[in-house]
Amino acid sequence: MRSYLIFFFFIILKCFGQEVSEINKVLEIPDNLEYQQEIRIYEDYSIGNRIVLFRMFNDKADGWIVQKFWYQKDFKSVTKIDQSSFPKESSGKLKPVNADLIWLKILITNVEFLPNMEDIRYKFGKPEITSYKGEFEIKTRKKIALDGIGYKVYIRNGKSKNSFFFDNPEIYLKDYPTVDELISYNELLSVLKKELDF
Repeated sequence: MRSYLIFFFFIILKCFGQEVSEINKVLEIPDNLEYQQEIRIYEDYSIGNRIVLFRMFNDKADGWIVQKFWYQKDFKSVTKIDQSSFPKESSGKLKPVNADLIWLKILITNVEFLPNMEDIRYKFGKPEITSYKGEFEIKTRKKIALDGIGYKVYIRNGKSKNSFFFDNPEIYLKDYPTVDELISYNELLSVLKKELDF
């Protein structure tokens, strides 16, 4: 059963990787992260027809920029684009947001070091010894979300680069609250939601 799950995961990851390149081509952005400080998160709704790309990068000339793209899988086209920057001065009663601080909050989630979720699935569930037809064996019961939201993350912070895939972190964290990587996945999404409305 485990080999089927691993095979299924790699098929999803490979398809997701192909879609990432297609999206980048449509948006005319390179597959490689071009800025010294950049993060991209491709959010894929498994039962929907869209992928949302969140991109934050530090363009030394223009400062920090956040972009969101809504990509329609069926039509292989972008249906919506949002872009915002971070003004350095107050505008009326609005105070400027410190993008450098947001970047540090992203980094503190260990995003530079997180692995693919498949690499930590051995931490899901508790193994137990059972007997079947007089033979002892080890069994582990794990809960697996069959649909939901998958995330492909690419990050660059100077020379440090990382990419990883995870899915349904909130669902898994409820069942496995002590898995550090699940905590970090959720913290990353929480920072982006709170600070950048992702």
